[in-house]
Amino acid sequence: MDLAALGDEDLALALKAGNVAAFDELVRRHQGRVYAVAYRITGNREDALDVAQEALVKAYRKIDSWQPTSGFLPWLFRLTTNQAIDLLRWRGRRQHEPLDSDEGARDLLHPEETRTTEAQVRALEIDARVQKALSVLSPAQRTVFVLRHYEGLQLSEIAESMQCTVGSVKVHLFRALKKLQVELKDLHGPG
Repeated sequence: MDLAALGDEDLALALKAGNVAAFDELVRRHQGRVYAVAYRITGNREDALDVAQEALVKAYRKIDSWQPTSGFLPWLFRLTTNQAIDLLRWRGRRQHEPLDSDEGARDLLHPEETRTTEAQVRALEIDARVQKALSVLSPAQRTVFVLRHYEGLQLSEIAESMQCTVGSVKVHLFRALKKLQVELKDLHGPG
């Protein structure tokens, strides 16, 4: 059976049936996105690596709790965001080192970008500012913002991932955008 040809849900069902190779394929497909979500929420490379690893281990251990009626990726993102939020709560929202000093993380998240042109350098500076601004958001606001704007999930998928209502997602997203607008107001050109 060619596992690479199967969809996520079929792989998850195969894993539920005991096919460990299906888990390997799911990890291969999604470990980068899981890390990216964890990094955007935690704002720290080492924390993101820990969160991503723990989320993938939990996905393996808790695959029996996944239901085929909901997509596998939103379920995996829920595990990831819950793990990241738990870590932030445990750390008491301590301040992290500036994100732009986190060597290698930017290249891992944006491998297609190089630092050769002025426009690319500016884009990286803006990305670093956005990452720093994300740290002012509550964990729930940060999670909603990351899942919506970086992962492209629909509001209903985010609500499912966070186990809340679409209305709650909208409130968190609105508040996140307002806070980010204040934090990043100097990036807007005049007028």
